[in-house]
Amino acid sequence: MESAPQPKPILQKPPGYRDPNTQPAMAKPLPPRKPVLPPSFRPKPKRRGCCRICCCTCCIIILVLIFASVIAAGLIYVLYDPSVPEFHLTSFRVPKLNITDKGDGAYLDADTATRVEVKNRNSKIVWQFEQTSLQILADNGDLNLGSTKVSGFTVKEKGMSQWKGETSVRGEALDAKQKRKLKSMIESKALIPTVEVQTRTGFSMQGWKSGTLGISVVCGDVTMRQIENGDMPRCSVTVLKW
Repeated sequence: MESAPQPKPILQKPPGYRDPNTQPAMAKPLPPRKPVLPPSFRPKPKRRGCCRICCCTCCIIILVLIFASVIAAGLIYVLYDPSVPEFHLTSFRVPKLNITDKGDGAYLDADTATRVEVKNRNSKIVWQFEQTSLQILADNGDLNLGSTKVSGFTVKEKGMSQWKGETSVRGEALDAKQKRKLKSMIESKALIPTVEVQTRTGFSMQGWKSGTLGISVVCGDVTMRQIENGDMPRCSVTVLKW
């Protein structure tokens, strides 16, 4: 029997061999390059670090100022023991009272004289008061007895001063109830006046002077007879927003 033909050995392709029957692969195009902008058109980097530093610095400064103000206020309170002045209604008179009946109702002509005492309880603080507005009311605030302006003054350490005001009204309309009771209340001194004082005040100590603050002082709740007998309750004080 004849022997089977031997298979031909497979030759190895040398390195870098390319088959001529195959087409070369197309090279991938390169991505487009960004255009180079001139320096004037380039976006500036954000300086976030500087803003944060500025904010932190401002917050620290504000906290330090608040802390220093609290310490200064505490030292002033300890060293000077400041106290708000006391206010008392010391006198109220009605020198003139005339009620006139007309066809359309009753009308009032009246004059008043009022004194409000200011007492400085501090031994190291001087209080200053600017020009003051003084208004007189009665009948729970429903009856106007006039208003006036009073000059400012200074109250020294442990000193006293007072507002003196004279008011007048002419032709003030009265209702039937006010007409019936007003004259008898004046004659019996049972009238309860309400004195409203609006002013601005500040204080000074050892050459240092504070700014002024608007306050409202209201005196009342006592009859004319009680005031004449020396009953002088303390007036209430309210800080105004002006």
